[in-house]
Amino acid sequence: MESVVEVKNLKKTYKDLTAVDNITFDVKKGEILGLLGPTVAVDPQSRNSILGR
Repeated sequence: MESVVEVKNLKKTYKDLTAVDNITFDVKKGEILGLLGPTVAVDPQSRNSILGR
């Protein structure tokens, strides 16, 4: 089945701080994905990196 979103080995750093480390996933057409972090919400660094911000 076709992937509409594919993320491989996503890493986001700020100077010496690693905010996101090695996130990999794909979303197939028709699937629903939820991202949860330690506060049971989408991690802003992950979301912004995936969206290219």
